[in-house]
Amino acid sequence: MNKDSDVSSSRSAPGFSNLQHFTLLTVTVGSLLLLILLFGIPTAIALILSGCMAMALSLLWGIPWSRLEKDLLSGIQAMLIPILILMCVGMMVGVWILSGTIPAMVTLGLESLSPAWFLVAACLSCSLMSVMAGTSWGTLSTIGIALMGVAQGIGIPPAYAAGAIITGTFFGDKLSPLSDTTVMASAVCGVNIASHIRHMLYSTLPAYLIALAVYAWLGQGVSASSADTPEQTRIIIATLGEHFSANPLTFLPPLVVFGCILLKKPVLPAFVIGILSAAVIAVVLQGATLANIGQAMDSGYSAATGVAMVDDMLSRGGLQAMMSTVAVLIAAALLGAPFKSAGTLDAAIAMLDRKHASRRQVLGSAMGLHSLAFLLTGSYYVTFSLLGPLLRPLVENTGTPAKNLSRILEDTGTTLSPLVPWGVTGAFTAATLGVATSEFLPYAILCYGAIIFSLLFVVTGLGLGHERNPTHPERTLERTLEKRPDPGR
Repeated sequence: MNKDSDVSSSRSAPGFSNLQHFTLLTVTVGSLLLLILLFGIPTAIALILSGCMAMALSLLWGIPWSRLEKDLLSGIQAMLIPILILMCVGMMVGVWILSGTIPAMVTLGLESLSPAWFLVAACLSCSLMSVMAGTSWGTLSTIGIALMGVAQGIGIPPAYAAGAIITGTFFGDKLSPLSDTTVMASAVCGVNIASHIRHMLYSTLPAYLIALAVYAWLGQGVSASSADTPEQTRIIIATLGEHFSANPLTFLPPLVVFGCILLKKPVLPAFVIGILSAAVIAVVLQGATLANIGQAMDSGYSAATGVAMVDDMLSRGGLQAMMSTVAVLIAAALLGAPFKSAGTLDAAIAMLDRKHASRRQVLGSAMGLHSLAFLLTGSYYVTFSLLGPLLRPLVENTGTPAKNLSRILEDTGTTLSPLVPWGVTGAFTAATLGVATSEFLPYAILCYGAIIFSLLFVVTGLGLGHERNPTHPERTLERTLEKRPDPGR
């Protein structure tokens, strides 16, 4: 085996060829798409079946089970904190409804927002919250849930509302200096965070402005077709007022959660505090018992107001409602393990390095590789740390500033994440807002718009810039790969 083959196989099974890497990738991704799109197999089952195919091929080609098992457990471990947060959100939603928190937020929104401008207002408010707090999950699970309730009350289609909320949330999360994805993407590429944020505006801002224009247009159409909305709104407000005690204290739980997030406290403890504070308010203001609280945390709040629209709006939340999403995350870890064990992505980067590609080829390949890696792993924490250091020398060797790579990581990671239903963020988004990914995808305009504009800049070369004194790092790809630990050891 020659030196180049040694590099490309540094983390793969003995004897793995490029053809085997390609076959593994094609069979797995192809079967996943066929199972979901053609046969309508549920996402979790499709992920498990495709992951089993990938593992079977890996075992057939010489990867030991111990290595696959180790990478599988590592993938599940990486999912553990997101799973716990997802479970907390389910419990928090149930208790926040029981305490009157979400009904109070919905009432406030119904009284202050009109159907015509709801989508624009929802997008802007989520953008502001996400920029200030630096978290998409915190924004979706608090103001996002309340806005979905308001949308239902004033006749906004759930898919429209979810798309506007997601666009605003991930615009803010992507551009916030407090966001962990923003910090991580700039760090792994060695880019100043302020320069990274400014450079992301090239692809993010045009997509965001187009989204706002579309939401304004959609809002006018909804307003024109909702002649009975004012009457529905009055019925909902009156019904909520009859069944929940109105008190400013009901706004305390989201304020506490917002405060913890703004102070950069960990999300998991912040959500736990949000649950406990809502439970106390439910007992004091709404007369709930401990059994009521436990029921709301486990299976969600069950509304029986006599008004079908209100009952549908409030009957949600609970730990059990999140279990199907938890299954998707675990199944996604099963799918990603064989590719990590095989070193498929490392082999693709090594092949690109040997070709001495131009900057257009390098950046275009970076977009494709990172998108593929994200589809396989579902976690930008994994893909940023995996591909950022490996691709950076290739980008810099073309005389291209590394800020282009950091922007690509965010465009094909942060903003793509809500559109991958088996990914950590995608599963969380769909479960929290209660809208399927396939339904809100056309209206989450920023998520694919930023990728389109990013690809446009790569193809045309506009806005990429050049290093004034381009350096060719002494560190080669071979050394980068050699220094990485072999998970099979």
